Amino acid sequence: MKKNSVHEFGTLVVVVLAIITTAGGADGVEEHTSLSLPGPYCIIERASDDYEAHKAHVLDELANVTPTIPGYSYSTTFPPPGSAAAHDVVHGAADCIPGVGVSECVGCLIGAKLSLGSQICAYDLYGVVKLPLCSMNFVPVAAV
Repeated sequence: MKKNSVHEFGTLVVVVLAIITTAGGADGVEEHTSLSLPGPYCIIERASDDYEAHKAHVLDELANVTPTIPGYSYSTTFPPPGSAAAHDVVHGAADCIPGVGVSECVGCLIGAKLSLGSQICAYDLYGVVKLPLCSMNFVPVAAV
């Protein structure tokens, strides 16, 4: 499986949201806000309890691991594709801007995680937030 950059997944989520917004939404799909960054933006389409648990795992991992990676850029998928539990798979990516300190990166990612988790995008299938110091997103992954 090809590793994609945080920017590619962020772009994917924004493009998907833009298409849905431009099309006037689809049955059962709408966005929380208009599409002018920074967000957060979510696609309101009811996710399963398993997906929500996997999303929480991904968002926690992004917030905890990204600040420890040189360059502050990290992506992850849970559960791992091909595993016995590989249904309702979530991919997420996060980064902090170059030159930001670790504590600023951590604080920004915690805010992004809270926005995309239970505060704004609870039980949504897609979400993206771009803050001044960081960005974070999540998308579903089709079972292979």
